[in-house]
Amino acid sequence: MSEQHSLSVGARIRQVRRHFSLKQADFGRKIGLSGSRVSELEHDKGGAGANVLMSICREFPVSHQWMLTGTGTMLKAEKSQKSRAEPENLTDRLRELEEQVRLILLDKGSSGSRLLDVPLYASAVAAGLPSLASCEVEDTIEIPESWSHGRKNLFAVRVQGESMLDAGIMPGDRLLVEATQAARDQQIVIASIDGEMTVKKLDIGRDGRVRLEPRNSAYETITISPEMDFRIHGIVLASIRHY
Repeated sequence: MSEQHSLSVGARIRQVRRHFSLKQADFGRKIGLSGSRVSELEHDKGGAGANVLMSICREFPVSHQWMLTGTGTMLKAEKSQKSRAEPENLTDRLRELEEQVRLILLDKGSSGSRLLDVPLYASAVAAGLPSLASCEVEDTIEIPESWSHGRKNLFAVRVQGESMLDAGIMPGDRLLVEATQAARDQQIVIASIDGEMTVKKLDIGRDGRVRLEPRNSAYETITISPEMDFRIHGIVLASIRHY
């Protein structure tokens, strides 16, 4: 096995950052993460989801195959040398990434790791997610225990809405969520504003102002004002999709 192929996902993320001579905070800003989260990923803590890997490949000329598997070369070939078979459409690229991640995870999960049952809530609303207090559990989904990274109070919900497309979250996806009222800057959260649930990226400015940012240019950022009843209900850990 070559040295490059033996690199972990975290080591590959570190290699990309160092190749472009960026500090962790600067690298994180380009892909929508905090510097501390980049540090965690580089040390293989917390797991790098498909949305993170997609963001890196979108912001830097990095090969999807290398980013996901460690095979091939790190940098993409020049555009004129690209294979005609390489998908140009964002949705196609996302589906290709998700499928490769799914196969990698299935391969890792074949070693006999235990499965956890996570409750899946029944309904979804246009804002993005169900009101957890008012809906019933529809089913349970099984996830490898390693996905939880020791976290408790996990649940899953279905997404309805397109405000997070560029983060790899599509209508019909099931989100794996850790129930918590605390979140860090740049994490994707489930929050409520005056009783309406939504999924957005949390942005805490230097002035202390809180914003909920969509990852779709067709939607507007929501700035939280003191008059709003704003609450965080959970942190999104993963997006799960079936084809």
